Amino acid sequence: MRESRTLPVFIFFLFLYIHFMQETNLYRSNSPKETENIGSEISKSIQFGTTIFLIGDLASGKTTFTKGFAEGLGFKSKVQSPTFPILNEYSYKDKFIYHFDLYRLKYVSEFLEIGGLEYLSNKNGICLIEWPKLINDLDFEKKIEIHFKHIKEDKREIKLSL
Repeated sequence: MRESRTLPVFIFFLFLYIHFMQETNLYRSNSPKETENIGSEISKSIQFGTTIFLIGDLASGKTTFTKGFAEGLGFKSKVQSPTFPILNEYSYKDKFIYHFDLYRLKYVSEFLEIGGLEYLSNKNGICLIEWPKLINDLDFEKKIEIHFKHIKEDKREIKLSL
């Protein structure tokens, strides 16, 4: 009886596919400007109505990425860190970017009190959320995670998880 090689070949090609797909979602940045450019490039493939979790340590490039993201979609407003106001809202024509920083919130109820669900459900908006762990259990129609890793000085690794 002859042994079939179909399964090992399938597994090998599945491994290659998974490895390739992970690599295509990995970006490396060597400067703040490159991080902005990556944000701009990624923004062009994101539909309005999407929620994006920006995950990474302090100073890992989340707000810099958001600056480029907004510019890539044509937003002219100066993007600033939402650490103290918790939410910065930017508009361009009939489209919106809602940039949240949930670091200082302790309870989901605080997010809900500021109208969080209304922002998340706006089909003309994109929510970019720094420190999203607090709301991780909420139900999202379209959610993307972007992980930021500070390698050294200005070097960053940015990885999309679809």
